[in-house]
Amino acid sequence: MALKTFDSRVLIAAGLLGLSLPIHATAQSGTRDGAAVNGVDQTLTIDCEGRPAAVSGSDNRITFVGDCPSLTLNGVDNQVTISLRPGALLKVSGVDNIVTWRVNGKGRPKVSVQGVDNQVRAAQ
Repeated sequence: MALKTFDSRVLIAAGLLGLSLPIHATAQSGTRDGAAVNGVDQTLTIDCEGRPAAVSGSDNRITFVGDCPSLTLNGVDNQVTISLRPGALLKVSGVDNIVTWRVNGKGRPKVSVQGVDNQVRAAQ
């Protein structure tokens, strides 16, 4: 079992956001339902197939490809790369998450960011 520790800044921010963080977690634990991922320390590539993308948890490295109409990310220290529809809703909350997006076609997503030290940026 891998020991997972968080500094006090992360614990305070998580508490304010209503997140529950695992203190002890096994590597790559979690669940997946379509284009929704929930868990800890997962590395996945997922085809949205027209479904909304969602990530909840910590330390995940997720790449969404295909036709993604939206992304909702909630958690700590996740890295997500996603291909979105033009005008898609991209919502991020939590602490230290990084989202790199690209749009299939012209336009930009509608971005909403809450939390501490989250980053949302266009792919280069």
